[in-house]
Amino acid sequence: MNLKCSLTPIVIIAIGVGEDLCAKTLSGITTAKKQKFDGHLMDIQKMLSGALTAHDNQKDRSLQVEIGPSQIGDCRRRVYHQIIGTPKLNQTESLAAILGTFIHAGVAEAIKREDPFKDNFLIEQEFEFDGLKGHCDLYIKDERHVVDWKTTKIKSLRFFPSEQQKMQVQLYGWLLSNNGYEVDKVSLVAIARDGAFSDIKVHTEAFDPEIAQRGLQWLVEVKQNAIELLPPAPEKMVQFCAPYCSYYDPTGATGCPSIQR
Repeated sequence: MNLKCSLTPIVIIAIGVGEDLCAKTLSGITTAKKQKFDGHLMDIQKMLSGALTAHDNQKDRSLQVEIGPSQIGDCRRRVYHQIIGTPKLNQTESLAAILGTFIHAGVAEAIKREDPFKDNFLIEQEFEFDGLKGHCDLYIKDERHVVDWKTTKIKSLRFFPSEQQKMQVQLYGWLLSNNGYEVDKVSLVAIARDGAFSDIKVHTEAFDPEIAQRGLQWLVEVKQNAIELLPPAPEKMVQFCAPYCSYYDPTGATGCPSIQR
């Protein structure tokens, strides 16, 4: 009995050491597996990012050189650099734009069922007049109605629609009206990527050719800047330009330094 009692601490210690070794071994195996799986996840992330970027780079809007309605009225400096052919200096975050493209394509396919005889809707059609080219998301013939989809986030809905967006949809109306289609009204439809159906927001106003003309004049002025090689002043803050503008250049030597504060 005394011998058993004297051995008990040794047994307890041995058991404790065994449990500790077992725990460390299992921990090592778990860490190794985690590192292995993390490596696979990183590969998947790179594969997906690369595939989405390559796919987007082949899209018409990614390859677009001409200035379209979506750029008119936005940032003069950015459009100036596009016109004069400034190299894209800055790697930008493009996932939101890529998702927007997919949503546009999905909506275009889905709304076909609302035009069963295929004679009332023009969907994702390209129009050109007087040197301006643009893609109209939707034209409803019997309503003489131009519709433009906008993808955004819920927190940005309070800024919707912007003056630039209103000018853009008026320019689509102008393009259609100069291609033989009557236009009475234009609509902007905001679809929040992180929202619900109830968050879809619609802005509709009468077609106003004067607003379109202001946009066209804006483009004439920027083109004149390009002819004279007089870059417009930066219009946006560095917090926006650094992640989203391809022409952002903190030195200002080639691209745009943005507004620094």
